[in-house]
Amino acid sequence: MYKEAGLTLKAVWLVSLGGVLGTLTRYALSLLIPSNGLGTLTANIIAVALAMVLMVFMERRGITELRYLLLPGFCGGLSTFSAVTYEAVAPGEAGLAFLFFNLFSSLFVVVLALKLARKYIKVHG
Repeated sequence: MYKEAGLTLKAVWLVSLGGVLGTLTRYALSLLIPSNGLGTLTANIIAVALAMVLMVFMERRGITELRYLLLPGFCGGLSTFSAVTYEAVAPGEAGLAFLFFNLFSSLFVVVLALKLARKYIKVHG
């Protein structure tokens, strides 16, 4: 049952390793961009753009082994929707406009990155 759902020890290990690396990258980014709102937005933009490029690359090259490490692991660890929602509702933080700006910026980057990745990453064959 667990293997049918893709839950293997190897998958758990790869997601965990990617998550640690993504989280450390997010932490390093917060040191470079100390402003919470801008740092959070930057992390999310990088994560969604990278996830789109990696999805297209892995799909077109037939790479499945690294999926767990890179998508739910690294990109999941790098992005932070919890910080976005905190900064949107906490007193003295960026407010709801930040939530909508972050959401629409991320959606825009997804569309753009997907379009560019599909244009420039050719099917390996």
